[in-house]
Amino acid sequence: MKKIFFLLAGILVLTSAALQQGDGAFDAQINTLKQECKDLIKATRYEGSKVTYYNAGSKQTKSIELFMFLPNEYQFAVSTKKCTAPVTLRLYDAAADVEERTMIKEYKNVQGKNFVFNTTELNKIYRKKVPEVERLKNLHIEYVIGSGKTNKEAIVLVMGHKA
Repeated sequence: MKKIFFLLAGILVLTSAALQQGDGAFDAQINTLKQECKDLIKATRYEGSKVTYYNAGSKQTKSIELFMFLPNEYQFAVSTKKCTAPVTLRLYDAAADVEERTMIKEYKNVQGKNFVFNTTELNKIYRKKVPEVERLKNLHIEYVIGSGKTNKEAIVLVMGHKA
């Protein structure tokens, strides 16, 4: 009985070690994508990043909120290179629970690539939709992830502001 217990415990330890190695490779790929995004906005002062992890399979929505404290132009670089399912980014001025929120911009089918956007272009669009505001002070991003092959995936967002 003790032999079976130790055998099962050994298998469990080896299995978990093998799974952690796979996660290390995934994390290394995410770090590479984060560096690619930093390079896309290298003319700005790096302010931070947000990696959104998810398990692909069924359709889902993930949300993040970003704050823009300074009146300077902010640039955002997004990498969806680790996404195989269709991804749509929707940019809003308020959270999902606010009834009168305004969708500023939508990027469709962005999976598998890197791209950049900035507050200068977003503020122009936002002021046309809501003329009484001066600028965006926070940004709510919804990642709408379509159904696809079951897999661990991630979306990388890096932001910086011009000094």
